[in-house]
Amino acid sequence: MKHKRKMSIMLSSILLSIAVLSGCSGGSSNSNAADQPAAGEQKNENEQVTITIWDNYGATTPIKPLIPKFEEEFPNIKVDFQEQPWDNFWDKMAAAASGGETPDIATTGMMWNPKYTVFGLFADLNGLSGGKVNGNDINSVYSKGMIEAATTESGLFGVPYDFDAYSLYYRSDLLEEAGVTAAPKSWDELVEVGKKLTKDTDGDGKTDQFAFLVMPDWYHYEPFLYANGGKVLTDDNKKAAFNSPEGVEALQFYSDLVNKHKIGVNWTPDRGSYVAGLKDGTIAMFQDGPYVMGLIKNSNPEQEGKWKITDALSNKQYGTHIGGTYLSIFEKSQHKEAAWKFIEFLSREENAVQIYKTSGAAPGYLPALESTEVNSPDPFFGNEVPMNVFKAAVEKGTPNPIVGSWQEISQAISDAVAKAVYNEATPQEALDEAAEIVNSILAQE
Repeated sequence: MKHKRKMSIMLSSILLSIAVLSGCSGGSSNSNAADQPAAGEQKNENEQVTITIWDNYGATTPIKPLIPKFEEEFPNIKVDFQEQPWDNFWDKMAAAASGGETPDIATTGMMWNPKYTVFGLFADLNGLSGGKVNGNDINSVYSKGMIEAATTESGLFGVPYDFDAYSLYYRSDLLEEAGVTAAPKSWDELVEVGKKLTKDTDGDGKTDQFAFLVMPDWYHYEPFLYANGGKVLTDDNKKAAFNSPEGVEALQFYSDLVNKHKIGVNWTPDRGSYVAGLKDGTIAMFQDGPYVMGLIKNSNPEQEGKWKITDALSNKQYGTHIGGTYLSIFEKSQHKEAAWKFIEFLSREENAVQIYKTSGAAPGYLPALESTEVNSPDPFFGNEVPMNVFKAAVEKGTPNPIVGSWQEISQAISDAVAKAVYNEATPQEALDEAAEIVNSILAQE
């Protein structure tokens, strides 16, 4: 929680500087202006340029290994790769915007940075792309939901690189030991199965194995909100909607997993990564995105064949948000065309497949997502094809609202989720309090 509060504060401080910088740019709608020659000049296609990319992927980045291949094909373009640790990435973005110095490209997250999108830090890619990626219509090679998540009335501000939509991970061996023949599909089934999976395994009177992971934050609560037919904001993005009866019921159920049914482990931020709880058997089931496949494989190789993945839990309907990593070009880039060439290069099928092979994440480029390499049976996940589950999830998922104050809004929801899970307030009280905060924020937009 401390990390996210810090990020929210930094993002709030950037608002004025972005607005000032945007005003200084004159509000040009020509996103290619930086690469256009002056009047009477002929553009030199062989001119040597260097583009800078900020990448927050971490040690398993699929981008850095592809740079030599790109530079060989485009000898006039050099790539300055700069790794940006996630914990410092948003501080770096804020400092860059405030000081006026930005890279050409960054790996961004549309669940995390709509503020930057709304206030003009990124270039509109429609003009650069001409509506195509590698000669293909952009809407034919990316899912509708992923494109919508990066689109405002002003344009397209990111190309999907990988996607994030939640599905249910479960330890098939633990279910089998408990006499459970199938993973739960609904909330009711989760409680029924969860009681069989929650155990004191060493006889010390304390629960050591929990059925389900409960994270006191908005992004793990949100799939329950959507599964219950709820919304984050009203359709016009003017008011909070998460404190509706559907939202309250969803948070009641989510917190009841810990406080009433006692089948959920409340994994608080001070415990670090929940991957540790997967490794030692504390957690039997959880909901998260495809990138976790790579984390489990790297951290827990001894669990090969014990994990499987199925559809996210439903109640009134299927529930998951849509997120992921995007490739965005900065409005102030002086080399937008060169940057776009690099994005197209990374999006080629054979290169996009490396997202899965290197990091275990799901490629956003659909031809790569449909490739044989990505869709082969995976021994780690019971020789099944887990990517099929995530592909269905992203098609049925819901993108988050694109509003300038998303960071503050999501923090308010996280605080409400934490209060309910910690039993410090009822779900109704917690969400109503958060709604007042959010409505006040939205009124100032």
